[in-house]
Order: sequence, then C-alpha cells, then structure tokens
Amino acid sequence: MTRSADFVDGMALLGTARVGPITVPTPALLEVDSDGASPDALTLREGESEPGVRRLLLGSRTGELDLRIPILAPEVTGPPAGPIPVAPGAWLVHAPLAGPLASAEPSPDLIVLGNARALWNGGAPFIEGIRTVRERFGARPVLWAPRVALPHRVPLLAYLGVDLLDPTEGLLAAAGGMFLDPALGAADAAAMRAERACPCPACSADPPGPLSDHTRDAFRRALAETRSAIRQGRLRELVESRTTSEPALAEMLRYADRELAALLEERAPVTGAGIRSYVLAESHRRPEMDRFRRRLVERYRPPRSKSVLLLVPCSKTKPYRGSRSHRRFASAFEDLRGAERVHVVSISSPIGVVPRELEDVPPARHYDIPVTGDWSEVEREFVRTGVRHMLASGGYRSVVVHLDPGEYAYLRPELGAAARWTLQDDRTTSSDALAALRSALQEALASESPVAGGPLAVVREELAELASVQFGRATAGRLLASPLRLAGRPWFQRLTDGRRDLATVREERGLLFLTVAGAERLVPDPPLSVDVDPALPLTGDLFTPGVRAADRSIRIGDSVVLRRDGALAGVGEAVLPGALMTELSHGLAVRVRHRVGAPTDIAKTEEAPSSVPGPVV
Repeated sequence: MTRSADFVDGMALLGTARVGPITVPTPALLEVDSDGASPDALTLREGESEPGVRRLLLGSRTGELDLRIPILAPEVTGPPAGPIPVAPGAWLVHAPLAGPLASAEPSPDLIVLGNARALWNGGAPFIEGIRTVRERFGARPVLWAPRVALPHRVPLLAYLGVDLLDPTEGLLAAAGGMFLDPALGAADAAAMRAERACPCPACSADPPGPLSDHTRDAFRRALAETRSAIRQGRLRELVESRTTSEPALAEMLRYADRELAALLEERAPVTGAGIRSYVLAESHRRPEMDRFRRRLVERYRPPRSKSVLLLVPCSKTKPYRGSRSHRRFASAFEDLRGAERVHVVSISSPIGVVPRELEDVPPARHYDIPVTGDWSEVEREFVRTGVRHMLASGGYRSVVVHLDPGEYAYLRPELGAAARWTLQDDRTTSSDALAALRSALQEALASESPVAGGPLAVVREELAELASVQFGRATAGRLLASPLRLAGRPWFQRLTDGRRDLATVREERGLLFLTVAGAERLVPDPPLSVDVDPALPLTGDLFTPGVRAADRSIRIGDSVVLRRDGALAGVGEAVLPGALMTELSHGLAVRVRHRVGAPTDIAKTEEAPSSVPGPVV
C-alpha cells in the first residue's frame, strides 16, 4: 500500500492512499449515487452475495474493491476474537480489539470499524476504539467507520482520523423527513426552504427537490469545507464551531482531548502563522496550548540575571511588546539603572504566563481570545501553575504586579504579602499608573548590582531558555556553549562561534533553525534526529521512502538533524511528525536546509569576512 499526506491537521491526513486496485483521496465521501458527484469520487454500492454476508463494492476510476463483510451478532456470539479479512488488504475489526496480533501478520490497507455505530452511541468507547486502532496499526491504514457520518459530524470525524465517510445515516434520516444542515445539524426543512437558506440545487428548485438530494449535497459541502480547513490548518476551529449542532460532538471532542491527547499533540505543529481564534472552552484544550504550558514547566527556567519579576496583562497585539500598552510599560522603566534585571512576564488566557523571551514562540504569537475580565477556574489555574513555576525556579528578590487588583485578586495567595501591587483599578497606562510602576521598579532595582557582562549576557540567557523550550535543557547547553557570538538584528539573529553560524532565529518564526555547525555540537546523540537511507544521495529534500528511522518526538516545523550511518548528513525542517515519517510510504518528510559539505553550509561570516564577527555573548 502507498499512502501520503500533503497536509496534517489533528488526526486528519489530507492526501491519497492506494487500497488494492483503488486510489483513495483522504478524507473522502463514499457516494451511493453518482448524480452530482465528481468524476474522481469514490462510489459505494451493494452487490449480490451468499446468506450471512454483505457484499459492498468500493469503486474509483482505477478499479473496484470487493468487500465481503460477514453479518455478525456480537450480542449473541460476542465480538470477534480478532480482525476478519474481508478483501485482500482489508480487515473488519470490532472494538475493543481482543488479543495481540501475530508478529508476522501484515498491516492492512483498509480497516472497517464494524461496530462504529454502536461505539458512537456509547460515546467514550468510540474514541477509545479510534485510539486503539491507531496505536496498534499506525497512520498507514485507511479507516472507515460505517454509519456514523452526518454532514455536521464530518469535520469532527476527519479530525479523529476517520478517512472514509458514508452518507447512509443521513439518507435514512432524509427518508424520515429530517433536514440536515452542515452547520446546524437537524433543522426545520420548511423554514430553511422558505427562506432559501440552503443553496443546494434541490432546495433552490421550485418546487424543492427530494430531501435525499439535499442530503447528498450537504455531505459534499461539509467535506469540501473540511478539506479546505485542513489545508489552512484550521480544522480544530471548524470542529469547535460545530459543537453546538449536536451535544454528542462536544462530548466526543472532550473524550478525544483526553484519550487522544498524545496522538493529537504528536501531530500539532510547533510553528504557526497568522492569528487563530481561541473562543470556546474547548479551545483551551487544544494540543498546542497544552504543549506550551507543559514545556514552560518542564523545560523553562527564568534567566538567572532576572531578579525583579514584573507581571503585566497581555495585549491584543501580538507579540505583546509591540502593543501600545507594553511600549508604555517599557518607557516607564527602561532608562532605570539595572533595568535589564526586570523580567517582564505577561498573564493571559488560555496560555497562562508568557515570559518576554518566549513571546514569539507559537502559539503565544498567534492567538486571539474574547476579553471580558471574567476568568473561569480552569483559566485561573493555568495562570496559578505558571506563576508558581516562575517563583519556584527563578531567582527573584522582588515582585512587582502591574495588574488590575480586582480582576487578578486570585493571584494574591500565590504572590504573598511582599509583592508590590501598583494599580488601584484597571487603567494600566494612565499617568498615575505608569508613575507608580516606575516608582515600584526603581525601589526594587535600588539594591541590585549591574549584570556581569552587561545586556548581552542577558540576551545569551534568554536565547538559552528559548533553546531549552525548543530542544530541552541539556541540548541547549551544548548548543550555546562557548565560544558563542551574536550577530544580526533583533528580528533576525545569528548565533555563531565567531567563524560559522550555529543557528538563526527569526522573530516571525520564534524558534531556532540549526545549521550544520550547530548540529555538530549536538552529535553523537542529537535530539530530533532522522536517519537517512545510506544509499540515498541527499541532493534535495528528504521524502518518506528515504527515511529509515525518525525520533518520535519530532513535530511539524521542528529543526531536525539528518544522519546517515550515524554520521551527520545535514539539517532541515520537519514537514511531518516523526512517527508519520516512517508510517507513510510517500510524501515530503523534511525540507532540507543545509547539507554537510554543500556550499550552503558556509556561514555568512565566512562568505563576507568581517573584522567584527559579532559581540561575544
């Protein structure tokens, strides 16, 4: 079997797969009637078969897959003991799966989750069944969950990794007079058609056409919206917007965030672009938010030179430091002696706390939320956890709080009586507020000595913490070991050893890009490494057939180290998570940036020699 993914979003893989004689676009709708379907659509029809067997024919332009599915009675005989072959490369399974697979048993091309409808009606068992299938067989098999799809469920099912969607339940509902809308779920047919709210041909006709025709069109529109959202990396937003159409969708998403958390985080990119909306409570559980909060506690430590903690509110503008309010905060104290010892940390939901040096790390630079001043207990706990970590792991001798004392009163027990609160109300940028901020920081800095090494020593500490969040603390220590120099501008910085670039960081990306020289500091045991086929000439980007092994901790957007036979071969940017680099048989795996021995390995400082290689940091 061949399977590729052009885009990954949640558990959804937008790409193609080969299942026996048919080519399957994923995710795909199985058309039971070709009217209005595209020529490339997959078709589903029933064929004649012997008693006790249901024969289903999956067709595409390239052929037809003949599935012979036994009609089981699990309530009488119990669930099947294991997978049941129903066609070459196709298995019927019932969750929960019983017993281990034989080690020599081949992995299937297609898995039919035979009791999907019963599992769906149970809620959590459906999600647990999905998890079991993917943990046991990986991303390679195409998954079909029969008789659970409705138009408004399509985004969620795709997000959960269901590749094939059949309209059976929708057509049965239409036969019973139910009008299904991709956004609203079940709706009043007379009202929708009276206002011509549905643009489909059946609803636009006079008189309106059959509800079955409307239902087929609703499925097609839902799938098109879903595939478009995957391309944009916004499938989770689409899923959340559909949760009000049926209580079961919110229920399933909650189960998924719990039971599929590891798989969803594995496929969530570490990079971002644009602004994403985090509106509902469900958005607070998105894997990228959870990862930021977790890495902050597990990997981040406040820079040693930061002895005064300053807590400030976040801003709508991202990064915060570019906002009008934060620029005014800075102007109140940046000219004070020892100002480099002030550690600006922003408080925000749902991310918790964001130190100034991590403001560009996704998703801190890419989120937007509704601001009301009303905090849920869950949001407050995110902040409390972050503040506790900052106080416990930092070397702060003073704490200054420039927050609304009413809105943020829940932080007083964490901060203690010694913390200096500078506000009487929520007007953080008034003249009086800024004067109080300056006074409090001036008093806190009065007993502080200048940082040994000056502001550049602080920059080095901040870069070390950025590298720690990205790679882990041990790796950051090896990468930023002396000799180390800093070159470039604040929006594009280059870490060098005085001769070669080790890594670069662009403001809009927020994370470090390794060079070959930087990777050399990390061998023989580099993190985020990909083993390349020894026979493969690394002349371009790396595709999955050339990957022999990949670190499972690799996420989309990570800066990865390429090795061949244990030796360093190059560095690049991951296009797939590490697990999918070996589970998928086709597609781009790593966008290669530098190769050992290639001209691109030469640092800018060598291409254009300078008598000023950058200040020592």
